[in-house]
Amino acid sequence: MPLKVTIAGVVALGLGCSGMGAASAVPRSVEPNLVTTLRCDVPDPWPGPPMRTYVDVFNQVAYPSDGLPGPVIDLIATNPRLQGGTQGFLEYTSQTTVTWRNLTNGRTGRVVVPTRARANTWEVNIHPGPGRVAFTIHQKVGAMAFVPMVNPQSSSCSGVATA
Repeated sequence: MPLKVTIAGVVALGLGCSGMGAASAVPRSVEPNLVTTLRCDVPDPWPGPPMRTYVDVFNQVAYPSDGLPGPVIDLIATNPRLQGGTQGFLEYTSQTTVTWRNLTNGRTGRVVVPTRARANTWEVNIHPGPGRVAFTIHQKVGAMAFVPMVNPQSSSCSGVATA
């Protein structure tokens, strides 16, 4: 009997019966805003050409991956290149450090994210408070060859976004 009551209650909510208020837990749009895409290449620690690395910069992120409240600037790096036909066999370790300064309120910070993957991919969340934020990305990428960070290579790039 309780099962029938529960199903009837769910059906009543779905039909919008009188006396029942409408509830919505999901906002209309949860898509973050793509501010820009930076090019932040890094030399490949394995033999080969530099790894072309794109960093997408997002703001207005409703649900940051770190679970902390906003405002947040989310940086997501991708490396689309196949590694000389060996994609899936070679691995990388990286340490990405992002230093930032909120030009509006003067706050500063630093976020360090270690990563192990088959391409130069990583994600960093910055929590600078509201305002215009300048940031610098420092990448250190090494080959994973029995031990992490073999033949480390480095690069840096910078950007600006509003949180």
